[in-house]
Amino acid sequence: MTKNTAIKVQNLTKTYKLYDKPIDRLKESLHPLKKKYHRDFYALNDVSFEIKKGETVGIVGKNGSGKSTLLKIITGVLTPTSGKVSVHGKISAILELGAGFNPEMTGLENVYLNTSINGMSKKETDSKIKEIVEFAELGEFINQPVKTYSSGMKARLAFSVSISVEPDILIVDEALSVGDAAFARKCFAKMEEIRSRGATILFVSHSEGSVVALCNRAIWISNGKQIIDGTPKLVTGLYMKHINETKIDKAEIEKEYESLSKGEVETKKEEDMLVSESQSTIDNRQSTNSIDEFYNPALKPTSTICYEEKGAKISDIKITTLDGREVNVLVQGGEYILSHKVDFAEKNNNVILGISLHTKQGVILVNGHFPEQKKYHIINAKNVFVEWKFSCTVLEGEYFLTLGVMGIDNKFMARIKDAYMFKVINNQNRQMRGLIDLNLKGNIEIC
Repeated sequence: MTKNTAIKVQNLTKTYKLYDKPIDRLKESLHPLKKKYHRDFYALNDVSFEIKKGETVGIVGKNGSGKSTLLKIITGVLTPTSGKVSVHGKISAILELGAGFNPEMTGLENVYLNTSINGMSKKETDSKIKEIVEFAELGEFINQPVKTYSSGMKARLAFSVSISVEPDILIVDEALSVGDAAFARKCFAKMEEIRSRGATILFVSHSEGSVVALCNRAIWISNGKQIIDGTPKLVTGLYMKHINETKIDKAEIEKEYESLSKGEVETKKEEDMLVSESQSTIDNRQSTNSIDEFYNPALKPTSTICYEEKGAKISDIKITTLDGREVNVLVQGGEYILSHKVDFAEKNNNVILGISLHTKQGVILVNGHFPEQKKYHIINAKNVFVEWKFSCTVLEGEYFLTLGVMGIDNKFMARIKDAYMFKVINNQNRQMRGLIDLNLKGNIEIC
């Protein structure tokens, strides 16, 4: 293991013996010929990866896929059946709500208990106790037994204690999902601060947006096996595409991932030229005091993921001005129409028509369904033309649209992730930064 490596997992396997009846365990232990009465269950099966210092890595996968088992082995809570884990640095982990807490002790007493387990002296804890208590925001409940805490309160206390030890490696296992929005944002901000100091973060989450926003790598685990390890946007995109499949074909997923990755690499030079060409066009129009929306044929996504069509097909996707001119370089504040066709295999489909808008990093800005329809709308036709009229309230940058058709069983009949790409420019030279235009209008009064 090199000095730049924080965690190295080599051929990690964890198996459990499953018995049909409790008596079978005794029979197996006493059988003179060592007859097996159990079957092996692989919680992890030959998992290998390496995480460098300073990386933030997300682990995705359905419940029961082996994510928590993996983290418990890395932290030393469980021992592997075979394989090896090497860790370089001080680990602090939030594995399960209430794990490591004595329910009979108060929150404050548990703080001292957990910091001592993590190698901090009482003097060191005393110097940080105010900071820990204030971050947890438990108020007078800090002096109450932990058994009286809600799941959100336990999450607050667990996270506060974990970050107080100033870890080299922070491991978080979905514990923040139970907290309120304000505290969750506070935790994410703290993790960003910890990451900026050079710490390594291993983060398990079912939130696609959180993994994409926080991590620079993602690993997908399914049924104990490592499927793919790569960029968060592509890994989470493929995971969401195949999330309802009972059996995952690792070779096919790898092939699909390689194809998408290759497309991104091959078009990198095109994208650089695209930025230059677009900027040149914008500069030329600025010189004539006229910056209008226009269509750039080279502005196409390379990360498009098409779901299997199950009774519906989405096609003819485009953005136009209100007078019908197709554009993909939009002006901030302008009004446009996104249109597409949906072809159904049968009439009278109970469906919901959905749309989402993402940044180029994969962060979801909008995720909703057709505003005029009820939850499920009966479309008495085989061919439907859909229009979404919208105001361009995002700031300068590149954005991606995802379109979907969902059936009454809450499964996609058709979905195209990153189906359309567009760029937003500023024709008013407004000094705004970020993602959303709030159309701010200021007023100053001199008193």
